Amino acid sequence: MRNSELLTMIMDFTNVFNEFNNKAFKFIDEQLSKTGLVRTHFIILHELVGGKELSMSDLSEILHVTKPNITVLIDKLVKLDYVERVNKSQDRRVILIRLTGKGEAFIGKSSEELIESVVQLLDYLDQEDLYLVKQSTQVMKVLIAKLNKK
Repeated sequence: MRNSELLTMIMDFTNVFNEFNNKAFKFIDEQLSKTGLVRTHFIILHELVGGKELSMSDLSEILHVTKPNITVLIDKLVKLDYVERVNKSQDRRVILIRLTGKGEAFIGKSSEELIESVVQLLDYLDQEDLYLVKQSTQVMKVLIAKLNKK
């Protein structure tokens, strides 16, 4: 594949992914902005669902965000009482982040709203289109898994 074709393919993929992502998250982004939060805050909260406790390093790795930026994001969530910092009993230097009750309620409600907005978005598609979306998603998962092994 020539470099120009490769660049076009990368740009097309990025544009399609971003457009779908923005359409799917439009409602959530609007709701988050009312509380001064951004999509990354939503993703952090979602990662902590189910009683998970993650370190700042874990979150940094999961989100591909620097530790100083994770600290700023977590500070905002702590201020809103959505998460709390807890010391790991074996090593007091390690600080873990976990959801509070208020954070659980917020992410639960926001997740339901996200699902509803995606359902409304996909309502415009017929069964054949939905099958193509499902197939495309499965293909992308396989390709990303291959790239992650590299």
